[in-house]
Amino acid sequence: MKLSSEQQEIIERIGVFFERKGHQPILGRIMGLLLVLEEAEATFDEIQEYLSVSKSAVSNALTLLQSQNKVEYTTKPGERKRYFRLKVRNWRNDMQEDMQGIFRINALLKDVMATRSASNMEFNRCIQDFQQFIEFMKVEMPKLIEKYDRLHNS
Repeated sequence: MKLSSEQQEIIERIGVFFERKGHQPILGRIMGLLLVLEEAEATFDEIQEYLSVSKSAVSNALTLLQSQNKVEYTTKPGERKRYFRLKVRNWRNDMQEDMQGIFRINALLKDVMATRSASNMEFNRCIQDFQQFIEFMKVEMPKLIEKYDRLHNS
């Protein structure tokens, strides 16, 4: 079980990406590993071996990724091992959930703006611009998905 230097570099880049987003790098490294492996799945022990990390790090990360609905596991007949894989089949649902979170933030920002005075107009304009963009996305996103479906399902 050996990863190529190119695969290792991609895994590390994904880990750094996650770290910059405020997450533990191990989350991204596990997701990167599951992306680059031809089988697109790995056992707990394989993940630990490929990434050279502790059992507790793998266990904690897999628990978190499963709770975030990003990773799932399957079993094979006659085996007790669990095979972890990304839940890439649900990209539409994931995107819709992310968008719903952004829309909820917009509702909170509206409440914030209702309490703000006009003393800091520059800040207020930035918040209002962000709110308008979110409203724009809320209208345009379904159109983009529909257009994508027309282009790729014909």
